[in-house]
Amino acid sequence: MGPIWNLVDDSWLPCVYEDGHYREIPLRELFHDAPRIRSFSGDIPQQSVTLLRLVLAIMYRAYALRYGEDLDRRDLRELWDYVWKRGRFDEDGTIDEYLDRFHDRFYLIHSDRPFYQVPGLTYATGKDMDSVGEMVADVPKPEKFLFSMRSSKSLDHLDFAQASRWLIFLQAFDTAGIKSPVEGNTHINKGKVYAPKGAVGTGWLGAIGTVNVEGENMFRTLMTNWCLYDTNSDARLFGAPGDLPPWESDEPPTTDLTMRTSITGPVNAMTLQSRRVRLVPDDDGTCIIGLVNCYGDIVTASDTDDVETMTAWRSSPQQQQKLGLSTIPLMPVTHNASRALWRGLASILEIADDGVDRRPTVVRWVEELQDEEILKEDEHVLSLVSIHAQGMTYGTQSSVYETGIDDAVTLDTAFFRKDYPAIRTMTKIVSDTDDAVRALANYVQNLRAVAGDKSSGGVAQSAAEQVREETYGRLDMLFRDRIAGFTPDKDVESYGNAWRDEIHATLVGIGHAYLSDTDVSMFGERDTGRMGTMSVARARQLFYGALRKALKRQ
Repeated sequence: MGPIWNLVDDSWLPCVYEDGHYREIPLRELFHDAPRIRSFSGDIPQQSVTLLRLVLAIMYRAYALRYGEDLDRRDLRELWDYVWKRGRFDEDGTIDEYLDRFHDRFYLIHSDRPFYQVPGLTYATGKDMDSVGEMVADVPKPEKFLFSMRSSKSLDHLDFAQASRWLIFLQAFDTAGIKSPVEGNTHINKGKVYAPKGAVGTGWLGAIGTVNVEGENMFRTLMTNWCLYDTNSDARLFGAPGDLPPWESDEPPTTDLTMRTSITGPVNAMTLQSRRVRLVPDDDGTCIIGLVNCYGDIVTASDTDDVETMTAWRSSPQQQQKLGLSTIPLMPVTHNASRALWRGLASILEIADDGVDRRPTVVRWVEELQDEEILKEDEHVLSLVSIHAQGMTYGTQSSVYETGIDDAVTLDTAFFRKDYPAIRTMTKIVSDTDDAVRALANYVQNLRAVAGDKSSGGVAQSAAEQVREETYGRLDMLFRDRIAGFTPDKDVESYGNAWRDEIHATLVGIGHAYLSDTDVSMFGERDTGRMGTMSVARARQLFYGALRKALKRQ
């Protein structure tokens, strides 16, 4: 079967344009239309970050081959400024020339070099292939199909556009767990291949908390995430030695699992082949009907902050002890699916208490662009942007998908400056709000105690958790609006105080509503043991006192 479906020229990238219409377009057209495209809109939201990283990898390599890989920082700033001020890609043909040069490496089906795959890959166990449902993240196991929005009949095939998107997603987010061995794999244990210990078992993005910066269109989004150097270190990002995507390699891909000691650079991180995969087309070459899939390039996540640009970092003494390292390693800060992104902005925007800058490289890059005054010309000004977090969480030893993460917070680019005083004010309000919500939950438990429920467990704890969840839901829009409105023209102290007053009023209102709707007697009293005699009046007094203390109100 000859080459089928080229990602450069065939339509597969799911794009929403600024006028609201949706189109699937080829890679080549994405670069030409970038100023008119608003965002990606894939089969699931988490596909967007995988597509963004693929496109960024192409940008890194196209401009490195055109302008040289050893540019100094001044040259790199001038290159970035040159592209930015034109407001569009490829006026000089850089990306078109690159896509033409490697055009044959972007065929989805190819006898020698299929895109993101290993040609001829077969299972060693005798089975022909797995169902295409194994690469689709929102497909449940057969016994749980009753609860799926997707028809089980739709899983016998994928069209080439869908298969292209899910293949890229699979390399980034695939589950860990036991895999069937493929021919050539030398890591077989009792007929199976297990997730490697002490390394990343999922796809690379499953081990980090991906964040990217979103501008008003795809051109600006790509440019603000195109980090040409890292202000934290001397490590190269643009043109890093040996930093190649798989389609540029002249060596045929191996079928074996490979334990990697390092990632060579951002391009390698963005296109890491964490799986050995082969898509299986039908006999007529009209769709994909199955796949062969096993472990591929395996890396550790520690101390990769010099190559991975889209995650925050934390020091991990536990990992030092576990791995027997001489120094404390940096580990990616992963997302918490149960918390809105605004509750975790401290690790993304704030310098740590020890003075070490562990913010994502993309955040530091926008700060650098502001410091160098590249973004300050009126016709090219960048003010409000969004921090977009995406990811997957896993269950049962990371062998199944649990839930997806997709959240964004809009804020002024001043928040990307580590010395912006509003950052500390905002993160302190977030942490104080957690204390305030805890005070409200305790209030609910005290009221349940007055009603005769035990203060811990059962009805009381369930009621407190329900109110806690409702409260964060009520606060969500308030925080998003307040963060977006915290612009440099605002007085930090007065803005923060007004914000705290709104939070206080919201929590008091929720507390009043709960008391009005509950069956607690206004005159009842109960001996609660450690807390002594509890009544509605005392519960309210404790609540108001704790609330004022948490929110620094008089």
